[in-house]
Amino acid sequence: MPAGEAELNTVFFRTFQLLGKLSTIYSCLSNGLSVGTVATMSELETSAKQFFEDGTLASFIKDPSKVDIFYGLVKGQMENATERIQATTRRVLDGMAIVYAHGIIDAGVYGYLEVLSLATPEAFKKYIENKQVTLTDIESKPYEQLYKEKLNEYMEKVVERNSLISKLRMVHDIVNPTDTHMNRTTIYDEERIGRFDEARHKIVHGNDWSNYSINFTTESFYWDMLNFYLCHLVCYKTGLRLSDEEVLKAVTSFPD
Repeated sequence: MPAGEAELNTVFFRTFQLLGKLSTIYSCLSNGLSVGTVATMSELETSAKQFFEDGTLASFIKDPSKVDIFYGLVKGQMENATERIQATTRRVLDGMAIVYAHGIIDAGVYGYLEVLSLATPEAFKKYIENKQVTLTDIESKPYEQLYKEKLNEYMEKVVERNSLISKLRMVHDIVNPTDTHMNRTTIYDEERIGRFDEARHKIVHGNDWSNYSINFTTESFYWDMLNFYLCHLVCYKTGLRLSDEEVLKAVTSFPD
């Protein structure tokens, strides 16, 4: 098996399956959101109604005749709260989807860079050619071993810590595809990915969970297409291919 081919299959199908699981979980939570909120508010309304009608409130207010007025006001507030709670909860759900999807995609992009480093290590020479080595290493190790060690060190200490945008730019820098390759101008939308990257940063570091609203169906489809696009770029550069057996398994399995 060519260098990097097993890793290519691992990265592509892991990303594909994790995004599929995220989509399934999001759909289940989203579909249950309205039902759950209505049921909860209905229980609260029943408790409030009992509080107002069983004489509890009337026993410690000056004008017991105003109980019905108070109950009407509370009921109206609860009805309005239902819509607000649903909207806020959905935005929190969208925020969670952004964070988890970002983690999946970021790990996937790094995985594709690892595949490139295994299959085409010479393509990384410009990134590590000025790295320092000791005289002891030069005397005791062959060039190929030193090169591999420096490349692995660079991947682990530099590339893995780079931002999602930086990793994606590196993939394109190494592969150097044409503008029309794999519909690049359609699928690789750096501005869109930048907004996605920024949203994740604000959510995680600014505790901004309820300020983002996304069309999950549209965004999740784009995330899937981005995975296919990156896999295609790596295959184009390296000549590696996905396993027929793994493809069959992926398209016939349902996310756990």
